[in-house]
Amino acid sequence: MSEFKTFWNDFVTLQEKAEPSPFNSETQQMYKQLRKKNGKMYTSAGGLKDKESGKPYTTNVKPFGTDRLRFEEDVDPESVDLSSFVSHDMLDRKVWNSDDKLDPTVRDRLLQIAQEFYDKMGIKAEIKDVTLTGSLANYNWSKFSDLDTHIIIDFDDVDENTELVRDLMQQTKSNWNRKHNIRVKGYEVELYVQDEKDPHFSSGVYSLLNDEWITKPTQDAREFDREAVKKKAASLMDMVDDVQKIYDEGDYDGALEYGEKVRDKIKKARSAGLEREGEYSFENLAFKVLRRNDYLEKLSRLRIDAYDSQMSIAQQ
Repeated sequence: MSEFKTFWNDFVTLQEKAEPSPFNSETQQMYKQLRKKNGKMYTSAGGLKDKESGKPYTTNVKPFGTDRLRFEEDVDPESVDLSSFVSHDMLDRKVWNSDDKLDPTVRDRLLQIAQEFYDKMGIKAEIKDVTLTGSLANYNWSKFSDLDTHIIIDFDDVDENTELVRDLMQQTKSNWNRKHNIRVKGYEVELYVQDEKDPHFSSGVYSLLNDEWITKPTQDAREFDREAVKKKAASLMDMVDDVQKIYDEGDYDGALEYGEKVRDKIKKARSAGLEREGEYSFENLAFKVLRRNDYLEKLSRLRIDAYDSQMSIAQQ
């Protein structure tokens, strides 16, 4: 049996046994139920079944938790900086030659990184292509851009359970991106393993294997709804800040629960925007605002810290 096959079988076994997520596990649900039960005791009139005995506290108190309305809006939409969202007259000449062909040294290095990453996984599925996409394959590049390198395979060639394959690829690439900080021409390299059947909404896609454009971007200086981007970004930033406030109050269960909701909201909004309007949708641009201002990292860190704090037992 091959090394990957052994690893895959172990991964499948672990996934079958594992709870969905430490943030949504059976244990986590138990804590939520206890919290709801105890919450009624602390927020009912007098904290007792006999409301008369609780005088003068004889009316119900609004429960603590993750009610979005209990926080004031802190981020002024007009303070959201969109100055980095510009359309240039040409592709970034640090990466592209004057004929809009990828710099050979960049291409060779990205292919080397992708191949070494894939070889270490031990997967026998054929690589269909390796592509460069994202803002560096377009005219809206900036200092915040990274080299989005996609390894294209057929997930069916790995296993018929393609959703489990997707989970494995997601975990593997996240671990790699977290451990490595490789920069090419000053830009960070981000790897992603993509199923060849997945839709991709980028207006610029370059084949590294074939050294040619699959989808060449157009220099149309796209306009976008700047006010909508600012409002959406400010709203999402408020939500992340609210997770911080909940955490600071010591409500780790609430921080986890609301942090999950905010993460899912950001993810779904971006996906909907990309599908509807592509890269220039206000949801996708708002996502980029959050990423460029470290709000996505802040949300991820808060969720981990809240879980760690909840599971910890203080010394007496």
